[in-house]
Amino acid sequence: MTRRSTFPPLVVLILSVIVATTSTPAAIVPAHGPSASGSGLFRFINPLTVRGEMWRFTFEAFANKNDHARGRAQFDNLTAQTQVVVRINCLRVDSGFAIMSGIVLHSDDPNLPKLAEVLFAASDAELATFPRFDSITPLFSFPGLGCQDAQPLTILPVQDGDIQIEP
Repeated sequence: MTRRSTFPPLVVLILSVIVATTSTPAAIVPAHGPSASGSGLFRFINPLTVRGEMWRFTFEAFANKNDHARGRAQFDNLTAQTQVVVRINCLRVDSGFAIMSGIVLHSDDPNLPKLAEVLFAASDAELATFPRFDSITPLFSFPGLGCQDAQPLTILPVQDGDIQIEP
């Protein structure tokens, strides 16, 4: 008889411990801010060489409620066969545009050397009032100018890709 009367309270105690240790308290859930991600292709006429280039890109950027951002971007110039990898450290989302800046981690592009400060922007057609297609800018080197200080630059349509922005 003691075995039967002890079993239900023991099961309730074990289940309570499992629930208490696996649920996340609200106090430690990180506060999320805006995010942006995308991948695809775009064409760009390089003003330095005055020739058309095909670029492949991929990026992910996340910010918390205090505007601290982290992320990574990779831009591959398929025409010149170069690659630039960027550590994103700034993200600003405004009216369907995501403006990002960061530091070049790896590059074999002589115009965007390692440790250069770069900036780019992207738009999500679902959020933007203009343009009505997903778009992206090429990487631009602007030392001392971060994403909080800049506006979208040359906007180019994304081909074979998608951009997602969460305000």
